[in-house]
Amino acid sequence: MKKKIILIFLLIAAAIIGSIIATACDGVTYFNWLSYAKSVGVQPFTLDIVSINLTFGLNFSLSVAQIICFIIAFFIYPKIVSRLDV
Repeated sequence: MKKKIILIFLLIAAAIIGSIIATACDGVTYFNWLSYAKSVGVQPFTLDIVSINLTFGLNFSLSVAQIICFIIAFFIYPKIVSRLDV
């Protein structure tokens, strides 16, 4: 269970750090490619039943910097788990 929590934490940290890197590199001449992102998802739609309104939607945006950070997180994960002896 602890290994899964460590992996989830590393992936969330990679997503946040990758997003920060992508934002920082936006507009920089040689590092502009890190901020290239593609969005995939479902536009929000509303289901209106007489007494209930439900709105559903899902959108993912993934940049090159985030993908690189995810790859780094997967390589770091076994080393962290082995050092913690979990």
